[in-house]
Amino acid sequence: MKKHYFLVALFALAILSMNAQIDPFEDDMESYTLGQPISEAHWTDWGCGGGAGCAIIADGTYAHDGSQSGLIPGDGTTDAVLDLGNKIFDNWAIEFYMYIPTGKEGYFNLQGEVPIGAGEWIVGNIYFNQDGAAPGVGVIDDAVGAPVNFSYPEDQWFRIVMRWNIENGISLATWTMSVDNVIVIDYDTPFTSADGTPPTSLGGIDFWSGNTNHEFYLDSFIFIDEFFSTEDFASTGFKSALNNNILTLQANEEISKISIYNMLGQEVYRSSTNTSSVNMSSYANGTYIVKVNIAGTEGSVKIVK
Repeated sequence: MKKHYFLVALFALAILSMNAQIDPFEDDMESYTLGQPISEAHWTDWGCGGGAGCAIIADGTYAHDGSQSGLIPGDGTTDAVLDLGNKIFDNWAIEFYMYIPTGKEGYFNLQGEVPIGAGEWIVGNIYFNQDGAAPGVGVIDDAVGAPVNFSYPEDQWFRIVMRWNIENGISLATWTMSVDNVIVIDYDTPFTSADGTPPTSLGGIDFWSGNTNHEFYLDSFIFIDEFFSTEDFASTGFKSALNNNILTLQANEEISKISIYNMLGQEVYRSSTNTSSVNMSSYANGTYIVKVNIAGTEGSVKIVK
């Protein structure tokens, strides 16, 4: 019996090691040399060797935060990859901002494994103004429910948020996606291709320059490992609702502790007394994790303000 537990522990450690290739990170694109290709930390490429015409470029034309961003230029060859570490369990979320000038195109897809060989499309293609024929309109052509159409603003920064629930393993993973604060992939959508094929892992995001009309900028990346609920949490009867900036909380027993975290993982609210509501009117719009303790059982819920 002890040998069995020891082997299970070794297996768990091996999985943790596999999943820890890329830790949560923030990237405001300010630390890179202006005008130079970026091939370090979580930035790589799809086997094109880095350098100009392959890697994302540090650029100062537009910036969401600070003075520079990452540019995917209209060269038809740049194939930059954001490595997310081949995640196979837990809950993950990424937020970043995108800027597409008037009439220009953008593109990315989600890959199941990094480094990328022949390619393993989980979701995508994700087009913005595909072939220059639909400015301000995007489409996802390979995902559950595809084609999925959405809109985005030209000539201004807009936010993209993706979240993955891989608690039950990658083959049963679900996800959601929002563009410009509008949900385009519903919560709990299977994280598969349109035909239902699951990925090897959550590998990375491929940002590609498909032709000379492609030009888009990326900034303010946040990639986090989110909190997750215990199996016993459902029995607490916990419910939450956000209306008119008031977060209302209910449970079968007293809620003894509440903590609220932003997408940076920073605690923005804490209460150690029984609380049934929190005024969030002063909080910035965005996604938050509400973590509670109910009679010794801890769990969490995600809310969007």
